[in-house]
Order: sequence, then structure tokens, then C-alpha cells
Amino acid sequence: MLDLLITNGSVVDPESGQIMDVNLGAIDGNIVYIGKETPKDAEITIDAKGLYVAPGFIDTHVHDEDPAENEVEKALLLQGVTTAIAGNCGLGPIISDELLSRPRYLRVGFFTGHQVLREKVGLTDNYMPASSSSIREMVELLRQELSKGSFGLSLGLEYVPGASYEEIYELAKTVAQFDKRWVSMHIRYDGDKSLDAVREAIALSRDCGVRVQISHLASMASFGCLNEALKLIEEAKACADVTFDSYPYKAFCTHIGSAVFDPGFEKRWKRGFSALQVASGKHKGKKLTQELYVKLRKEEPNTLVIAHVMNEEEVKAALRHPDCMIASDAILEKGQGHPRVCGTFPRAFAILIKEGLSWPEVIRKATYLPAKSSWLDDRGCIKAGCKADLVIFNPKKLKDCATFKDPMLSPKGIDYVIIGGKIAVQRGTILQPCGEVMFRR
Repeated sequence: MLDLLITNGSVVDPESGQIMDVNLGAIDGNIVYIGKETPKDAEITIDAKGLYVAPGFIDTHVHDEDPAENEVEKALLLQGVTTAIAGNCGLGPIISDELLSRPRYLRVGFFTGHQVLREKVGLTDNYMPASSSSIREMVELLRQELSKGSFGLSLGLEYVPGASYEEIYELAKTVAQFDKRWVSMHIRYDGDKSLDAVREAIALSRDCGVRVQISHLASMASFGCLNEALKLIEEAKACADVTFDSYPYKAFCTHIGSAVFDPGFEKRWKRGFSALQVASGKHKGKKLTQELYVKLRKEEPNTLVIAHVMNEEEVKAALRHPDCMIASDAILEKGQGHPRVCGTFPRAFAILIKEGLSWPEVIRKATYLPAKSSWLDDRGCIKAGCKADLVIFNPKKLKDCATFKDPMLSPKGIDYVIIGGKIAVQRGTILQPCGEVMFRR
């Protein structure tokens, strides 16, 4: 008997590019049946008439490092995300019992964060270069974490101006010694210097023989540089293994106390305080002023600020690129943040459909492409033996609802989210935590 049977749906297969009118069956968390016939016995049957059935979405850039929070995972789950890679931008945690103790709503893997490694060896000043001995200590710590099952190394170079190329080279070279690991890289510069930062990412991949995923490329280069950045990545394919992701907003979000907001940021973005909005804390919703900027930098540096500074057409160009993966960069500060936490995937889909892509092409950017980029070969497509991680949605009603005023509104149009053959979400309601922490062996 099947554990789960899905009938009458239109199955979107991003690998073949087809939409098929077939039934799906699952046993023990895996897809075992795809066909026109309707098996007679199933513990649970879902009638998906009029709906699309797709692989669960895979988000390779998530911030879910705080063991006390589940809100990021819940928000992503309600969008249809079933697998996520967390610990990006240099913030990935050390694997510990505390990290593993809480219930999980997604299948979550973790990077090891560069900033965390620096802190572990006593480097708390992000503007200070690492000594040779500190680099050796970090390499050994990273090796231990990779042996435990870390998915790789995350770099947040814009946040750590003191990090030298030698430092990140030695760490990336260590990652290259482990199978199916990669470097997630928030590049060193945004704005006009973003092309130099893209070149550094390409060099790191080439010099170390490691895959480098450039994080949220559009938020770094959509200042008149995006097309040239894409060209650099395309031309590098002959000598380097560089991938990239983007989210579908022309505004980014990060902590006010970070180096991103060091004095002079207005010159980089050619936009002043009027383009900045406080996204968390008691000043949430206010426009940033010089006075509030100074106060928050000094007294509340973890406050999230949204910067409405990117070129919208360049954001769309990044999303359209056939190699671009959709990723949320979801981050919250005490339940507050940017609408990308709740709206990234349906919003990106709507933009791309309007831009002329087909549903299989759109779904590919959230499933098959990130699965292949992350060596998650048992998901991201529809075939026997794959994980029964699935999303059932109405393509005519799918819509993101999150706004900058109310960023925690869940999308409409998603009827079911299934993880391991179990129903995790039914019509906007989370039924149970069906996730797990993943380890890369």
C-alpha cells in the first residue's frame, strides 16, 4: 500500500521541461510511482485536480542560525520550500547539540561561517587581518566541521573588510579537499566595485578548484554593473566553477552595525538616508535619519535596515538568466525583517512568468538547478527514487502577500507542502514539523 497518493494533478517536471497529467505515489518518504493509472490502496490520497504538483523548492541561501527561532523555517515552508542551506554570509554555526535539539520544519543543512571561525580563534575585529597562525587554527576548525557534516564554507567578505585573499584561499582550499562541498560567498563589494568582487570570487574558484556560489548577485551588482557581472561569470566557465543566486526585490536588508553601513555608503549607492527603512526593533517602519543612524549603530547594531537602492530592471535580468537560482536570503530579528522571508518564491515566479518563461523553466530555478548545484541528487525533480518532497499549488492563485509594511504575510495559492511523503502544510496551515538537520558525508 502507498503511504501517499496524489491524483489528477498537473505534474511539473523541471528536468524534462514537461507538464504531465500523471498520478504520483510515495512509500517511506520516496516517490515510487508515476503513471496514468490510479493505484487502489493508499493511506492518504490528495485530489490535485486543477493544481500543479512540483518538487519542493530548495533555498540555498537562508539565515537560520539562532537555535531559539523557528520563524524563518515556518515562513519558508509556507512558500513551498522543503530544503534549505543555512549559515550563509559568514554566519554559519559550529555544529553542536544545541543546534540539533530543536524541531525542524525543513530539511536544513549548514555552512560553517568564516566570521564564526575568526571569533573562535580570537579575531573579533572584522577590520583586522588574520595572522598566519590564526589562519592555521581556522583551517583546522573548518576541517573538523566539514568532517562532522558541514556543507562547506560561507564567506561574508563585505562584513569582514580585514580578511585577506590569503586567508580565504587557505580556507577554500580546505573545502576543496572534501567531496560535494562548496563556498557560499557574499562578495567583498557592492555598487561600482562589485565587478572587482566578482573577479575575486572567480579567482578563488579557479585557484582552489572549488565551487563558489555568489550570494544574492542582484543585490550586489544591480547598480549599473549587473550585465557585466553576468558576462564575467559566463566567460569564467572554462576555468572556474561559479554559480549564483538572487532574490526578486530591489531592496536588500542587513544589520545597521555591519560594515555595509560604514560611513560613505551613500556614495556607493548614490542614494541617501531617504532610501533606508528600519525593519526591526522599536523604530521599525521609520525612515532612517542621520541622528537615528548614529544612535542605532552605537546602541542597537543588530537592528535590520532595508535599503531601497537597487535597479529593478537589473534585478529582473539576474532572475531571467538561465543559471540563476532563486534564493531568499531570509533573515529575521525577533520576528521582524524583509518581505523576502515570506514572499521570495511566489514573487519570483510571478515576475518570471510575466517575463515570458514557462512554468517548468520557472520551477527549475527553485528545484532542479539548486539541487544540482548543491549535489542534492535525490530531489529537485520528479522521478522514482527521489524524495517525496512536493508542493501542490494553484498557478492562477499563487501570489505573494508580504509587503515592506507587513513583511510576515504568507502567500496565497499553495494548497499542500509535503516533506518525506508527510503533509507539512495544508491550505496555509502548518500541520507538523517534518524536517531534519542534514549532514554532508
